[in-house]
Amino acid sequence: MIRFVAVLFLMIVLLAGAYPAWAGPIKVRADHLDIWQGKQQALFTGHVHLTRDDFELFCDKLRVFYTKKSGIERGVATGHVRMRRGDKHGHSDKAELDNQDQILTLIGHAVMEQPGGRIEGATIIYHIREKTTEVRRGKGGQVKLRVDEKATGKAPLEALP
Repeated sequence: MIRFVAVLFLMIVLLAGAYPAWAGPIKVRADHLDIWQGKQQALFTGHVHLTRDDFELFCDKLRVFYTKKSGIERGVATGHVRMRRGDKHGHSDKAELDNQDQILTLIGHAVMEQPGGRIEGATIIYHIREKTTEVRRGKGGQVKLRVDEKATGKAPLEALP
């Protein structure tokens, strides 16, 4: 009974979290869930699949930090991180979502692709509200951009998110 109440509480917190860029509820499926109410944290492990509207996140582990007052503050995804939104998809070693500032950061071998374009670097920072993207190189590495204007019918950088 206590476990059921804890899961129900977490789902209410997850569903109540404000996310102006998206309107629908957050749904998470995983093999296992641990909740630490005192720390206001939850850990989803094993075949984690998060969905919200047309956004999907897949990973091995997803740690969620929340408050009773404002819902989800941030999340950290690790292990085989992949994401998809419409015709855009990406992957990285780790992803961090700052829900308050609406920033999604892909860390480690970060790649984002969509028809006609691909960006890669050590880190990709996407500001959801502003719709701006920053790509950072790693030690001794470079940032890479590939755009196929014929596939997009747009100017080179107009094609990217």
